[in-house]
Amino acid sequence: MSNPAIEQKLAQLYAALSEMKITEKLASMKPTTAISGGRTITSWDFTKIESPATAANRVSLLLHNIACLKDHLNTWCSKNGKPKTGDQLIDGNRDVAIIHDLWNLDKHAELNRPSRSGLSPRLQQPAHTTLERKITTTEETLIFAVSLSNGGQLQPVEGTNAKITATVIDDAGNTLGDLDSISLRAVAAWEAEFVKAGLTIVPPPERQKEYARLSGLLQAIGMHFRAELPTGATSLLLNLNDRSFLIEAYDRMGMKIGEISQAKASIGLWDALQQAFHGAVSPDHDGVVAIL
Repeated sequence: MSNPAIEQKLAQLYAALSEMKITEKLASMKPTTAISGGRTITSWDFTKIESPATAANRVSLLLHNIACLKDHLNTWCSKNGKPKTGDQLIDGNRDVAIIHDLWNLDKHAELNRPSRSGLSPRLQQPAHTTLERKITTTEETLIFAVSLSNGGQLQPVEGTNAKITATVIDDAGNTLGDLDSISLRAVAAWEAEFVKAGLTIVPPPERQKEYARLSGLLQAIGMHFRAELPTGATSLLLNLNDRSFLIEAYDRMGMKIGEISQAKASIGLWDALQQAFHGAVSPDHDGVVAIL
């Protein structure tokens, strides 16, 4: 079942997520040169790709679009005779709660109510731009090339993105994670909650592409190290959280037959998994599946 109002709100959310990416500006960056010890040093400051005001505005818009999903979900549930689960999700999901707290902080300059996450989160520093490298194959690749004949113009390769982000910390200064990763996990959790409530959610092409990328990497690693998988494994399920990942193996009947852990995997297999999935965020709250 679909709902035009919620579909529009999700479309706005996806647009806010897309505007956190500013990869197109990489090619227009100009290097800074300095002479030290008779040597010329060329450098690029990726934190200044976007202006601070623009970065802050895009963060505010993203927080708003994610946090207001609670009211849209609760309204849908009320009109369709279903239990309102918005507040339950906030109280039970750390990423969702952190976004709600940051939204409240952005609106009021301080938390004017008890922290939903219990962490009193805040941004360690103003939002800024940085580079992101997404692995597209199991082989090592360059991040970008430099055109010396064109004033040091950058030519990013596939999988290299520039994005707006910030580090989120708690009231004691402990790192909670990157804003973009927390946001993506929160969005996936809200999407799953809408699906549980009976709504049909169609992720945008970019999120579908990211799912396909992660699934393809998982399949390639699984096939390469198949001898280490549980006997009879025909599919793998990748679950990602804020700091680690878990891979489960299933047989052709869909029954779980084992897990791949660091203690059981070879150094080669674990290194391949770390390289491919460390820091990755699943577009699907239920994980990523790869068929072997």
